[in-house]
Amino acid sequence: MKRMLYLVLAMALFFVSCTSQLTQKDDHSEEAHEHEDTIEEHDHADIKQELVAYTDEFELFAEADPFILNEGASILGHFTFLNNFNPLENAEVMATLTVNGQSINSAGTFIQAGIYEFDLRPETVGNGSLIFKIIMDAQEKQIQIEVIVFEDDHDAIEFFEAEEDDHGSGISFTKEQSWKVDFATAFPEAKPFGAVIKTTALVQALPNKSTILTANTNGVVNYILSDLVEGKAINYKGALFSITGSGMGNDNASLVYASAQSNYEKEMADYERVQKLAERQIVSQKELLASKSSYEQAKAVYENLKRNFNSQGQVIAAPFSGIIGEIFISNGQYVNAGDPIASVLTTESVQLKADIQQKYANKVNQISEVFLRLPAQDNWIDYKELNGKFLSIGTQVSPDNFLIPAYFEIENKGDFFPGSLVELNLKTTSDINQVIIPNTALVEQQGNFFVFVQLDPELFEKRQVIIGDTDGLESVVKSGLHADERIVTKGAVLVKLATATGSLDPHAGHVH
Repeated sequence: MKRMLYLVLAMALFFVSCTSQLTQKDDHSEEAHEHEDTIEEHDHADIKQELVAYTDEFELFAEADPFILNEGASILGHFTFLNNFNPLENAEVMATLTVNGQSINSAGTFIQAGIYEFDLRPETVGNGSLIFKIIMDAQEKQIQIEVIVFEDDHDAIEFFEAEEDDHGSGISFTKEQSWKVDFATAFPEAKPFGAVIKTTALVQALPNKSTILTANTNGVVNYILSDLVEGKAINYKGALFSITGSGMGNDNASLVYASAQSNYEKEMADYERVQKLAERQIVSQKELLASKSSYEQAKAVYENLKRNFNSQGQVIAAPFSGIIGEIFISNGQYVNAGDPIASVLTTESVQLKADIQQKYANKVNQISEVFLRLPAQDNWIDYKELNGKFLSIGTQVSPDNFLIPAYFEIENKGDFFPGSLVELNLKTTSDINQVIIPNTALVEQQGNFFVFVQLDPELFEKRQVIIGDTDGLESVVKSGLHADERIVTKGAVLVKLATATGSLDPHAGHVH
């Protein structure tokens, strides 16, 4: 009986032991199966590495398979000129992978403008360099990127899983899209940016390029030109007005001119006669000198009248080529000597007279740059583009407005009219470096400003920034951006429009 009991107990223990071993085996089998599933889920064919590099001339953005020993890797390279952000064309491109002193090459296959494809099969494991040689116009340029060649799929998957960034909230804007529009990216500048004085300026004719035509005699003004109006272009010495006293008992300019001419001709004839008599010593030297004096006086009076008068009266001509600024009298109006008739000016260059508040009195001598904008226009212009120059700062204020006058000169290409107003931003010097971005990088929404920070050349993050001083072309970023973050500087509005589609696949729109 006892023997039967021991036998049953032994069989029970054996059964438990076998069940335990089977359970452990099944557990190991499930773990192995899960590991195999993980490897399948992370097949290296599903992983792409992004290669980004910049030189002084090019931007390279490439999508590539992981570099694994003795396995083929495809590279799709996007090459962009940095001077205009247009795609590379009409060039030969060669890729060279060098690891541990051993190199392999691949000639690029042209896919479309800006895109070249390369195929490499690494033969050595380790850290190396990938160099793209660009040959165009008989010149060779190079772009170099540091890369890694892995022993197997497992090493590559582990590396890229650890390196993977979460750009799920980024805004996609592919290279193919950016090549079709006016687009650019750049780093903010870290440089001094002085305070900006905002004011307006009155456009005026330059003092040495304008004059007032006045009457030299009493009489009635007549327009010589039938189409004489303000703004009319006129030529040097072109006759504009005449003043005549014809028909008047007094102040008859034509009679004065005729009398001067008659007296001049008489004195000239007398002087010539006395000269001949003096040669024969019939008259004395004293009589000769007296006749000469009378002649010269009559000549001076006549020639003075001749420059401004004729038999009809005074003729008023343009002292230089330019335009009629204002006309102060009407045709047929009577004027007195000294009365203004019209203003004549040139507008190839004009003067800007700005009024500056007294609180900037200690900064007016630190003005280093001037930016101006015409009314109803968005674009600011650096006055250096108009060969602008600083003329002077007033040393006293006007009792009418208590503002400090400042004067500048610019070339006029037809946009500036004397008497009109322009906006001015006067930028002062500074020794403090600040983060500076172009205003074309800013997008405004409900009074807030945003920039688009580049995560990679096809993916961007919308970032709010706080803006400080601006001169119309550039602005100070007080917070929200660092100088080492590349941003969209042209085409920011187009990237903003891309946000309407939400978070996109960063590779959408590519040619593969």
